[in-house]
Amino acid sequence: MPYQGSFDKRTVPDTLDLADRAELALNGIGGCIDPQLHHMMFFHVFYTCREPYMRHHGADTTCDPKFAESFPMMRVMCGSSLYRDVESAQMDDLLSRIDDGLYWNRYEPSRPWYNSYNPDFDGVSKNEDLAMPGAAGRMVRTLATWRELDGNTGRDRYIRELVDGLFRIAVHRNAYSYYPDGGFGEPFNYPRSGWIRTDEPKSETEGGEGAVTAFQAHQIQGLCRWYAASGDQKALDLAGRLTRFCMLPKFWGGLPDPEGNREGLAGQAIPHRPDPVGVAGHEQGHWFSHFHARAITLRGVLEYAMAVGDQRILEFVRRAYEYTLTFAIPRIGWFNCFPGRLNVCEGCALGDMVALAIRLTDAGLGDFWDDVDAVVRNHLVEQQLIDASLLERVAAHSSERPPEDHSRYPGQETTDNVIQRSLGVFAGLSTPVSIPGPWIMQCCTGNASQGLYYAWEGIVRRSGDSAQVNLLLNRADPSLDIDSYLPHEGKVVIRNKTNRRISIRIPSWVDRKEIRTHVSGRPRPSEDWVGNFLVFDDLKPGNEICIDFPIRETVASYTANCRTPMEQTYACRFRGGTLVDISPRDDSPTSYPLYQRDLLRNDKTPMKKKRRFVPEKTILHW
Repeated sequence: MPYQGSFDKRTVPDTLDLADRAELALNGIGGCIDPQLHHMMFFHVFYTCREPYMRHHGADTTCDPKFAESFPMMRVMCGSSLYRDVESAQMDDLLSRIDDGLYWNRYEPSRPWYNSYNPDFDGVSKNEDLAMPGAAGRMVRTLATWRELDGNTGRDRYIRELVDGLFRIAVHRNAYSYYPDGGFGEPFNYPRSGWIRTDEPKSETEGGEGAVTAFQAHQIQGLCRWYAASGDQKALDLAGRLTRFCMLPKFWGGLPDPEGNREGLAGQAIPHRPDPVGVAGHEQGHWFSHFHARAITLRGVLEYAMAVGDQRILEFVRRAYEYTLTFAIPRIGWFNCFPGRLNVCEGCALGDMVALAIRLTDAGLGDFWDDVDAVVRNHLVEQQLIDASLLERVAAHSSERPPEDHSRYPGQETTDNVIQRSLGVFAGLSTPVSIPGPWIMQCCTGNASQGLYYAWEGIVRRSGDSAQVNLLLNRADPSLDIDSYLPHEGKVVIRNKTNRRISIRIPSWVDRKEIRTHVSGRPRPSEDWVGNFLVFDDLKPGNEICIDFPIRETVASYTANCRTPMEQTYACRFRGGTLVDISPRDDSPTSYPLYQRDLLRNDKTPMKKKRRFVPEKTILHW
């Protein structure tokens, strides 16, 4: 893959830079891939034992395309060449898994765990190749990402094969199509010998993981991405058929039952009660059970709606997005992904919410950049594991693993330098204040790392001789540079390179009357507004825009898990939109604490000399 660009070295504010987080993510992604086993990921990482370890799992193959899509995104952000050899070799291995129009998890005696996703719902175990349609959808997305970045159409035959294969194995009804649960291994797997059963699901919580529509929707995203690049009508038609299935009323509506604690394992439905009288929740995207599963669906149908201009689906997704915020502390970007049951935020969902907020904004359904800013500045970067000393403390205060807990299979685990190799991955589950008993599901690393990219790409959007700055975060771009002094000072400096016009979005917490602006040292009245954007016209290359405004510390209280046994009210201290302190805290030595941010309360911004990567090309169609 060509990652071309240049580095610009100068003194800049030492504040949140998503490119730095991308470089850390590269370390975790590359370090958790096993070169000895087809460049598959170690899906699990466990830290709560004296000797942390990584373990292969039945979901390795399914989630490998997530890592393969994250690799180029992280490199475009930071320009690092770390693990380039691993990335290249993994690309070859992934392509070798495409056969007969599907992406396969092949049976191998050396990987006896390959078809065990969760022993509680494995069903009938068979030693044969398995193909997961959802993983094929992720693979189409990955191939489309590579194609956009390197312009290589030689891999298009793989995409066409996957489109044909996905159409061939789908169960087709009059108006819609779906993929049934295969009955063993990861939910909704397709065995080489064919579907065991093709019954149409009756509710969302059927199937191994208690989710149905999620296992249709990665395909929708991939098919729509390919249609946008190629105009392949067959791909769009299949995406439409899957979307109509996912939109069936039987899969939506309802609130979680406080007494329902089941995950839907082994096909058991999660108890739920209807929406309040007068509320047609099934028409407004109301959901229950597992939010990340719902977000996969929402992202898929949103891509289809944008491709064909379906206003009803666009409205549905916006309403579902707004409903999701009621289960969250939106100002810190923490989302309760299992309301009334587990009451934790899944790392996958953080990437999902960034994607939904940006794409809903792109579709013209509102201005959700404040929501993006809240997630990115706060819980997204906090759920990334970057402090080795904290992980070492967790391990030191944990017990030895009992002998029976060790893997039964050679090659399934490694204890080799696990903490250093995995720094930069994203934790599976968190509360608003900690990651209790930290452990990793690499699906979360794939999703959340891509959330970094979605936000980074959205910081600056260019068109002709104009640029639009949507987030006041650090960014080096061919058309301008952004130096953000937040949250220490209410100051942002934008160095223009090529633009005649720059529009800068000002966060909602800033009082417009207190904004002061200068262009190349000369005061300019801050009077030209378009919506939330402050507009600067008649600019020349080399102009420097400086925006100043007061930044104050404020305190607010928010309650999570209301009216459940786990209800907790948190006192939150903010500098602008950045959470700098939260209480009560989790002081357990086996938890990874969040928001250790005392240094962010300093009024003087620290500065440092730094090389920033300026990519020649970015991935726009994610």
